[in-house]
Amino acid sequence: MQPYIDCKELQERRPQEFSAVDEAIDWLKHNRQMLLVGSVVIIAGIAFVTVSAGAGVVILAPAVLLAS
Repeated sequence: MQPYIDCKELQERRPQEFSAVDEAIDWLKHNRQMLLVGSVVIIAGIAFVTVSAGAGVVILAPAVLLAS
């Protein structure tokens, strides 16, 4: 049973790829606790960075806005 549990944990940690915004939003809603502030999320080739909006709210900001 332990090898199976290890495999499931590794599957959850692998990078996620999304071709549409709807898929990404659905995944983010179900996996909020796994997402770290500052993580990069790529949706349909566009990079977003997770940013804290206070009170436990995390939003996706286009990486272009955070570039200097």
